[in-house]
Amino acid sequence: MTENETELSPSEEELLRSYSRYVIYQRRLSEKTREVYSHEARLYLLFLRAGERQLEATTPDDIERYLIERRNEDGTGERTEGKILSALRSFYTFLIFSGGTENNPASLVEKPKEGEHFPRVITEEEVDALLAAFPSDDILSVRDYTMFELIYSSGMRISEAVALNVSSYRSEEGTISVIGKRDKERLVFIGEIARDALDRYLAEIRPKLIKKPKETALFLNRRGERITRQAAHKRFKETADRIGLDATIHTLRHSFASHMIENGADIRSVQEMLGHSDVRTTQIYTHLDTSSLLAFFDKYSPLSGNNAEDDDTGDE
Repeated sequence: MTENETELSPSEEELLRSYSRYVIYQRRLSEKTREVYSHEARLYLLFLRAGERQLEATTPDDIERYLIERRNEDGTGERTEGKILSALRSFYTFLIFSGGTENNPASLVEKPKEGEHFPRVITEEEVDALLAAFPSDDILSVRDYTMFELIYSSGMRISEAVALNVSSYRSEEGTISVIGKRDKERLVFIGEIARDALDRYLAEIRPKLIKKPKETALFLNRRGERITRQAAHKRFKETADRIGLDATIHTLRHSFASHMIENGADIRSVQEMLGHSDVRTTQIYTHLDTSSLLAFFDKYSPLSGNNAEDDDTGDE
């Protein structure tokens, strides 16, 4: 979720400051934990404000809906969801402590089990079908195609893609400077198809969308402003639903990583391209590759008992 699309009220900002002091002086938690908990409380308040929900009247269902939205928009997994829920439980404990509410709905939501979780990926053929579904005669569709082709070609997050500026792209080198989590910058190489799409977008499409000459954003909406993650998710879902594909934008990032591993890329290189700080986060894609090999074995190996050639057809 982004923080710049809806502003909090002065009273909500003061509430966050009070909560921040509570975490340090009452809970005696670390500065790092204070930053994380305060950030999560801010995102949650933005979610409530966007849905016109009152903080004191929230229910466990509201918490569940929030976790689902974070999962769909940010691709959060079980571990991250558990941390978000811990932060919300702490926030509601503070509200009870300060007299802002009497209940802690977050305490009634069960933490997700942190088992082995494989991210959803789609095949290369499904990626091709999805990208081919964006009409080439509509400027917004061309923008969408370019953005999603870039995400698949580079493995960047949607939050990173919408934050790109025109100056981030170096056409001659075929690279893009990406600002990832914790403001960590990395240089991403993109494929020839994405490069051609970006060059066309910059030459033919963006000039038709731009309203202010000083606008720096790479991807613009119809008002000539930086496109938001929410708008990008909506455009993606509309097209995916139209062709019957069960996928989100984050699926493109997962698929990029999985396809790179399948085609022989080493895990350290994929780690760098994805911007993972810990290689263990990237290793999930090696398990995905192993799963696909096992499925292939089960289907075709005579040792699996499922081989079509073992069928008794009566032929000699």
